[in-house]
Amino acid sequence: MIHDVLQALRQRTHQILITTHWNPDGDAIGSALGWAHYLRASGHQVRVVLPNAPSKPIQSSPGYSSAFVTVAEERPDEAAEVFRRAELHFALDYNTPSRVGSALEPMVREFAGRQVLVDHHQQPDGLFVDAYSNTAKGSTSEMIADLITADDGWGNVDVACAENLLMGMITDTGSFRFPSTTAHTMATAARLIEVGAQPHAIHTRLFDANPLSRLHTFGHGLQSAELLAGGRAAILSLGSSDLESAGYVAGDSEGLVNWGLSVDGVEVSVLLREDAAGLVKMSFRSTGDRDVNEFARTHYSGGGHRNAAGGASSLGLAQLKEELTQKLSEWLA
Repeated sequence: MIHDVLQALRQRTHQILITTHWNPDGDAIGSALGWAHYLRASGHQVRVVLPNAPSKPIQSSPGYSSAFVTVAEERPDEAAEVFRRAELHFALDYNTPSRVGSALEPMVREFAGRQVLVDHHQQPDGLFVDAYSNTAKGSTSEMIADLITADDGWGNVDVACAENLLMGMITDTGSFRFPSTTAHTMATAARLIEVGAQPHAIHTRLFDANPLSRLHTFGHGLQSAELLAGGRAAILSLGSSDLESAGYVAGDSEGLVNWGLSVDGVEVSVLLREDAAGLVKMSFRSTGDRDVNEFARTHYSGGGHRNAAGGASSLGLAQLKEELTQKLSEWLA
């Protein structure tokens, strides 16, 4: 089916809409902007609608500040108009419309044109008849590069496209450390570097340009670390007072959950973060065959990948930690 979509793209120009998930990370922005740059170079009219803004470092991605990008939370009327005018919608890096947030979800569900899903998360929503879904892939950005290859379109890949796709691959593979990294992943990265993407510059932009608030946030989170289930699980937490003390801004806690896995013997790490709406956002990471996607789906209305997932709870932080301690201890026993 995805080849039918590529064939349709070759036949004439289209009004194309690209969306991605709420709180867009490096792979969400990398795949969306990378695909947008490619489609624009191929002659299409393309708009990217983001539910909300990404972290400051990711906002430095090539094309983010361009006129073809709309942040719906900041310009809702403009986003709605883009949806009305588009005839083809690419949904990137999310498996169900609920992940785009409450404002955009009905627009995605009611979109009148053709919808195409490109994603590597488990259990894609049946709304998307046309879908390129592959849970074995380490990033949606790698999947976009595969589409470009299938379209025989590398001649339309410029440095901006390559930089975004390589950024997405770097962030979602843990700088090529995760088991989803394959020989094909590395070959794709090499091809993007040949075009002009600079991995050292991407790393500097993403990981070596932190605000002081990020360091303070990590300090609070690491200080809170607790081991449970006989040392097989770690919980880190950030309460509202921690966030206020750190001067927290969106994106400051990204990657913090991974530090739990750095403790010898830990198989599952969980980060709990209170938000302004009274919910506790949950990030899960695991090693080996520990399926945190299934755990998050079963207990916390979440999901994601086998070794990386998210969830949320309306319980207070202390009560949630108590409940989570019990559930993890039973699961890991």
